[in-house]
Amino acid sequence: MATRTRTEYANGQFCWVDLMTNDVTAAQEFYGELLGWESAKKETPGGPPYRVFTIDDLQVAGMGAMNDEMKSTGMPPIWNSYINVDDIAASTRRAQACGGTVLMEPFQIMDTGHMAIISDPSGAVVSLWQGLDHFGAEMINDPGCWSWNELLTDNVGASLEFYGGLFGWAVEKEESDATPYWTFQLNNRPLGGMLQKTPEMGDIPSCWGVYFSVADIQATTNRVVQLGGTICQPPFEVSVGHISIVSDPQGAVFDLIQMTVPADD
Repeated sequence: MATRTRTEYANGQFCWVDLMTNDVTAAQEFYGELLGWESAKKETPGGPPYRVFTIDDLQVAGMGAMNDEMKSTGMPPIWNSYINVDDIAASTRRAQACGGTVLMEPFQIMDTGHMAIISDPSGAVVSLWQGLDHFGAEMINDPGCWSWNELLTDNVGASLEFYGGLFGWAVEKEESDATPYWTFQLNNRPLGGMLQKTPEMGDIPSCWGVYFSVADIQATTNRVVQLGGTICQPPFEVSVGHISIVSDPQGAVFDLIQMTVPADD
């Protein structure tokens, strides 16, 4: 498989994922062993260092430490998704006009870029990113790399309207006897998916989930347990390959996917 390197992302396209965790050292060891990541520390003004994960010296994901306030509220470690925007101030205003909530107004992170945090009408949180020196992941879809973002929501209609209005996303619904699945598209290219929450899922909040590609779904899923993580759902087949849902030792949930059809760059 050819390495899928990136040098830019379009407005409205997912560009980065990072982990907020309560144990940076343990998480660094877990993901390094599981996905083959190296880690580089980047200092932040007035805050804990930020770590950038790499494969072959190409940036693939990030990690930050949860602050005391996050820990005190009982917030679990979580993977975050970032969407590239050309004008973060305008996009943040647009998010509010489309029915979303601005959780954190745009702010600059040194010379790396500008960030804002919003939630959609169902409460799913996502970050907006307008890059300066850092545009996003330099490699995607290859084994060990981030490859997909998926919204779990209790309000499909409101979500479709919100993301369509904010980013111009179109949508295709997969018709099947199984759980309905919607694929978001930008410029006629798939960029993420959406599932409707079911009663069997309990009180899981609406959220964006993150997928990482692997070469062997069963072996990697088994390795999660060997490294102290948990299997939330064993490997199962979908239209594009095989998926498992797992969590790291600190409780951050993520998906693994072994593709049987070529991934869209």
